[in-house]
Amino acid sequence: MRWLMDGHDVVLRDAVFDLMASSELFHLKKVGEQLYVGPDYNEPFHVQREMTMKRIFFLRDKGLFKGWLTDNGQEVAYKKLAIQETFGIFDHSLAIKNGVHFQLWGGAIQFLGTKRHHDKWLQATEDYVVKGCFAMTELGHGSNVRGIETVTTYDSSTQEFIINTPCESAQKYWIGGAAEHATHTVVFSQLHINGRSEGVHAFIAQVRDDQGRICSGVRIADCGHKIGLNGVDNGRLWFDNLRIPRENLLNSVADVTEEGLYVSSIKEPEQRFGAFMAPLTGGRVTIAVGAIFQAKLGLQTAIRYALTRRAFSLSPNEPEVLLLDYPSHQRRLLPLLAKTYAMSFAANDLKDVYVKRTPSDAKIIHVLSSGYKAMFFMAQIFEHSRSVVKLVVDRV
Repeated sequence: MRWLMDGHDVVLRDAVFDLMASSELFHLKKVGEQLYVGPDYNEPFHVQREMTMKRIFFLRDKGLFKGWLTDNGQEVAYKKLAIQETFGIFDHSLAIKNGVHFQLWGGAIQFLGTKRHHDKWLQATEDYVVKGCFAMTELGHGSNVRGIETVTTYDSSTQEFIINTPCESAQKYWIGGAAEHATHTVVFSQLHINGRSEGVHAFIAQVRDDQGRICSGVRIADCGHKIGLNGVDNGRLWFDNLRIPRENLLNSVADVTEEGLYVSSIKEPEQRFGAFMAPLTGGRVTIAVGAIFQAKLGLQTAIRYALTRRAFSLSPNEPEVLLLDYPSHQRRLLPLLAKTYAMSFAANDLKDVYVKRTPSDAKIIHVLSSGYKAMFFMAQIFEHSRSVVKLVVDRV
C-alpha cells in the first residue's frame, strides 16, 4: 500500500530518512530500541532558522541536490519530488526553505531566464553558493500579481535597471529566506520603458554580499516569530533606486535592448503575463502534494491515539472501550482516511502529468495544480488538524 500511496522512489525516501537519522543535526531520540528523528519546536525561532540552514548544508554536502537544476531528466524530477516530500515529513520548515530556493528562485531562472542566466546562476544555486528567494508578493497585493506596485525603469546611459518601492503597500512581504539568509532574489516588478508600462517582469537582484551585509539600495525587515514554520526566515523588502545590470532581466519572454527598446516575441500582453507566471506551477504542484503528507501525519496521530486510548466500559466487569470502537469516532475518522487515499492517488497523478509534461499540457497542469492546492491544502490540513484536536477534547 505504501508503494501505491507514495507512488515512486520509496527506497530513496527511506535512504534520505536514514541519512537524516545519521546526523545529530536532526535531533536523534532513542525510545527503547526505536530511533526517532524529529525537530525541536521549543527552540527560539532564530535557533530553528540556523538549524534549518545547517541541515540544508549537510544534505547538500551529501550530494542530495545534485542535478536538481542542471539535469532536466524525468528521473531527477521524480527524485526531487520524493526528497522534498521526505523533508516535509521530518520538518515542514526544511521543505519550505529548500523549496523556495530551488523551485521558486531556481525555477524562475530556469523558466524565465535564458542561457546567460542558466550558465551564471543554476550551478551556483544548486551548490548553495548563492541563496535565493522569490520577491513577488507585496503587502498590498498577494494573489493579484498583476496589481503589484514595485516599479522598474531603464537607464540607457548606464545600461542598468532601477528598482523602486514607491509606497508602503509595495513592500515585498512575507518573503521566505529574505530575513536572514538570502543573498539574491527574483524581483517581480512593473517595467516602465520610455514612460510606458509593459506590465510585470522578473529581475535578478542582489540583496546581501558574501559577508551577509545588506546591499546599498535595499532595506530588509524581519517578519519575526510565527505560530509555525519558524525554521523559515520570512522577511520584508524595500528597494530605493537599486541599480542592477541590464542582463539581470530574465528575458525568455521579453527583453530590453541596450538603447532601451522593448522587444518580445509575444505580442499579446495577457499571454506575456501568463508566461511570467510559469515558475509558480511547480510550486503549486509541490504545495498540493505536500499538503497530503501533512494531512497523513495529522490523521495518523488521530487514528493511533484512537487505537490506544480507552474510555468507559459497558459494565463494571468489562475492559474499557477503545475510542475507535465508538461509532462516532469511526464516522469522524474513517471518511477522512478514505478521502486521504483518494487525494493521495490524485496527487500522484498530478505529479506524473507535471513531470512528463509537454507544451500542450500547460493548461491542464495549471487547472489541476491550482484546484488541488486549494482543495488539499485548505480542506485536508484544516479538517484533519481540527479532527485531532476535537477528538482529544471530546474524550478527555
